[in-house]
Order: sequence, then C-alpha cells, then structure tokens
Amino acid sequence: MPGTKAFKTFVFFIMTSMAMPVMAAGLQVTPILLDIKQSQPSDGLWLSNTGNNLLHAQVRVFEWTQQNHKDVLQTTKNFVASPPLIQIEAGQKQFVRLVRTGQVQNQHEQAYRIVVDELPLDSETRKGVNFVLRYSVPVFIQGIQPVQEAKLNWRVSSGANKEAMLTVSNSGNTRAQLSALSFTPAKGKAVSLNNGLVGYVLGNNKMQWVVSPKAQLFAACGTLEATVNGQKQQIPISGLSR
Repeated sequence: MPGTKAFKTFVFFIMTSMAMPVMAAGLQVTPILLDIKQSQPSDGLWLSNTGNNLLHAQVRVFEWTQQNHKDVLQTTKNFVASPPLIQIEAGQKQFVRLVRTGQVQNQHEQAYRIVVDELPLDSETRKGVNFVLRYSVPVFIQGIQPVQEAKLNWRVSSGANKEAMLTVSNSGNTRAQLSALSFTPAKGKAVSLNNGLVGYVLGNNKMQWVVSPKAQLFAACGTLEATVNGQKQQIPISGLSR
C-alpha cells in the first residue's frame, strides 16, 4: 500500500515431538516434548543461541484443549515459565524452568504448550524487517487415574469442496500423536497423504484434518496406514462416510 512502511514477518510454527533438538537461525530448543509425572512440581527447557548475535526470547505457557475439531490455546496461571523473558549471548544457553503452581490434582492427563518466540532486535525493527521464530513445545502432565491408552475411531468423509476429511476420535484418557499417513485402495497402489506430523488427538477428544484435495480417492474401500504414538497401524476404510 502507498505510504505504508515495508514490513516483513517470517513465522515458523513448529508443532512436533520428535526426540531431537529443533534448530533455526541460531535458536535451539531442547527437549521439544515434556512428559511430566503427577508428583513432579517442575521441569524445564534449554534455549541455546548457536548464532553470532545476541538473542532475545519470550517464553509463555498455554493450556491446550481441543474444541470443534481445533486446537485451542488459553493463558493459564497453573503452569509458569521462569524467567519468561531472556537474552542469550552468542554461543551460550539458558535454562528455563517450568513450574506448576496449581494445587489441584488432575484426574486425567493435562496438555499444555510452551510457546517460545524469538524477539527482533531494535536495529532490525528500525529497518522494517522483523524475523520471528516461534516454537510450540507440547507438555503433558499425567493424571492420578490409571492411563487408558488411546482408543481411536477413524472416519473419512467428503468436505464442502469435495476434499477428503479425516476425523479421528480418541476415547482413551491420553493423547495420540498421528503421523505418516498413506492410503492403499483395494485395487490400487499406496498413495502418500502426509509424510510428517499430522497432529494430536488429546484424550477424550476428536480432531479433523483435510488429508487429500480429492475425496474420490476414498470412494472405494481400502487401507489407511498411520503411525500412532510411534507405532504403525493399518485401518480398514470402507469408503466415504456420510
């Protein structure tokens, strides 16, 4: 727009849980998934600066729920980061402690996300270029009741634009991580749908994703293959659901 200052923003939103560090533009966060026991009052993350310049970052904690097939993040006072604002010299690292402040014991697994934002330096802001790195780290706190492993129900339907919608409901009380989707028609070759992370279905929740632009792919019966919590599963699909 004429008269408007040029402004560029680059956002990297990483929602993954592989047991390896995440690296980009000098900022490294590890681990990128936390599993916390009910009796454990705190845990933490290491933030490292592998670049050549001073790094500023903000760490925030959000309660993570799922509503209407979507992830919902809300601010919480039951789980805090200390310190929430940090600066790390080149080649150095900082430990950020994550402390549970709530006294109520959870019956079932609770989910949070730790959002780490790299903040632009003043010199970068003045130049009108804002490079933003964001990492979203899943955190799960065990409940006091026995764990009921993820129990999944799978359904493929046609969306409003004739795309294939995968709906997965989880009747267990712990999360299911879905990745590496493919579909093999009864009379055909396997079709890769997603080679990486699809997403999570939290305990006693339901999620939905577009897995193909063409619902017709699932018109006939076949087999959906998915990796669930690191284990491959084969799910019979008997065509599109209504």
